[in-house]
Amino acid sequence: MLDNLVAFSLALFAALLLTPWIAKLAQRLKAVDFPDGHRKSHLLAVPLGGGVVVAMAAAASLVAMFWMLPVTLDSTPAWLLRGLLPAAVILMLVGIVDDTLSLTGIYKLIGQVFAASLMVAAGSRFECLSLFGYEFPLGDFCIPFSVFFCLGAINAFNLIDGADSLASSIGAVVCLTLGMIAAAQGQMHAALVCFALVGALVGFLRYNLPPAQIYLGDTGSMLIGLVVATVAIECSIKRQAAFALAVPLAICAIPILDVIAALIRRVTTGQSVFDADRGHLHHVLLVRGWTVMRTVIFITGLTALTCGAALVSYFSNQDVFALLIVGGVFVTLAVTRVFGHSEVALIASHSKRVVRRLTKRAISSSVATQESSIQLQGQRNWQNIWTGLRESMPRFHVVSLSMHLNIPQLQEAFFANWNDDNCSATDRWLLAIPIKCEEHVIGKLSLQGASHGHQALDDMQELLGLLGTLDWQIKSMMDAPPTPFVAPKVATARNSKPQLVSSN
Repeated sequence: MLDNLVAFSLALFAALLLTPWIAKLAQRLKAVDFPDGHRKSHLLAVPLGGGVVVAMAAAASLVAMFWMLPVTLDSTPAWLLRGLLPAAVILMLVGIVDDTLSLTGIYKLIGQVFAASLMVAAGSRFECLSLFGYEFPLGDFCIPFSVFFCLGAINAFNLIDGADSLASSIGAVVCLTLGMIAAAQGQMHAALVCFALVGALVGFLRYNLPPAQIYLGDTGSMLIGLVVATVAIECSIKRQAAFALAVPLAICAIPILDVIAALIRRVTTGQSVFDADRGHLHHVLLVRGWTVMRTVIFITGLTALTCGAALVSYFSNQDVFALLIVGGVFVTLAVTRVFGHSEVALIASHSKRVVRRLTKRAISSSVATQESSIQLQGQRNWQNIWTGLRESMPRFHVVSLSMHLNIPQLQEAFFANWNDDNCSATDRWLLAIPIKCEEHVIGKLSLQGASHGHQALDDMQELLGLLGTLDWQIKSMMDAPPTPFVAPKVATARNSKPQLVSSN
């Protein structure tokens, strides 16, 4: 245990020394995060490069420890020398390029897959899962599942890095937990890696606490995820032949919850999985008026709770403790409408639509139209605009309509969907229209119509006239206080210019 404390101390001291120097270098190289008034609301440009600090501090500590300890290349495990080391270098390069040049999501994913594949090729994989004492062989899915696990951990920490010191704090708690498990198993290398990373993160927190003087960046958040995935696999497979699923899931429960919720929001509303939003747990708490520090303490506390449950499950060899605490945290957040309730509503709405379509096909009978609308975030009454649009659609033979709004600077998000399931026409025209405000795309409107030929052209022409007022109405709603007002009414004269008119 003394070796682990020395590794922690060396990394902490190195991070305290390196952070100011790297911050100045980042400013000189213009590797800074500029506010944009849209998604990035901080007031001043903040240097990036925290990931480089953490990596250098942890690496310096590990080199010093391996020099002091009787460690040779032959005794160094393959997962560390041929797996984690080259994978970390690749992720750092991807992160540095992304922090400075802003890579698109697909290119980041390619780099992540390459790094995760190196880890799996070096032996960090599992062939069997274990839960509640039951084993589930993976067979041919061994390699893809292992890569998927690594990608999940990398992106979970990448996505949760949205508030000062949040990813650093959570990463320190998670790595400390894994380090304790590795030390208990006698895995010297895994424990040293974890404690060195904890020390680097704690030292970096001196400059990363709100208001942050330097950001961790994608370089650091992805590195944390990679180390967590690697050590979690090593600690699990060394204890028994099967991968004990409950313990690592409990350790990473909060980042996993956040990434699953983000995927649900984006997939069910028709967005790209690479699109950013402000529906993450820390965003939700900040919208409630919490300070950044209070938000970080609360989320880190939840992480410490699930990690504590993981330790109890590990040392008692009972998965139930970890799963009960994790389930309790998830249910409590959703029931109290702190986080997750909107995603549950999206799943319910999407499932209902699918079931009704399947039921209609099975019984070959018509069912009523179906509609759902969900205020994902914020308090402005977007339902008024949606109601006006939806009520006007049958006049243009529109049989399907969906609207999604995502306005990060106002912490507002809304999704609504309407389908006329009585329409049996299969040959339909489609329109997908971006919704813009001040050159920013803040949403999308998708429509399907059942008319044909010249009638379809006439419908679309008149429909575009109606939609021409939509941007103005949304802009008015954005400028107004977030309080409900009287719903708009729809003009019904077919031969007049269509418009939405307010009752005020």
